Amino acid sequence: MVGEHCRMTEADEIRARPAIDFQAAGGVDRSRLERSLGLHGERVGYGRYHFTGGSEPHWVDLYTAAFPRCDCADHLWRDAICKHILAALIREGNEMILGEVGRLVAGLRSAA
Repeated sequence: MVGEHCRMTEADEIRARPAIDFQAAGGVDRSRLERSLGLHGERVGYGRYHFTGGSEPHWVDLYTAAFPRCDCADHLWRDAICKHILAALIREGNEMILGEVGRLVAGLRSAA
């Protein structure tokens, strides 16, 4: 009974997936992913984050398609999946991005 109250509906699951086309963006850039790990983030709402630790603070919104996902130049001008979006996805527990973090770590270990 308790599990039933915690289950997400199909509509909730669809909303919970960020509408990011990783294939169209060329996948996850490992350099940006590595830099995302050094950012300090504060969750300020559902899928919304404020990040510091880079050259300037930035805001990310993962789920509201009507707004830019990040206000940084890398995302706005290059239409890239920036380090701030990657950092937010890590904090949201996105399995694809967490898998990429694992591959990044494995690559760094083998290079050492």
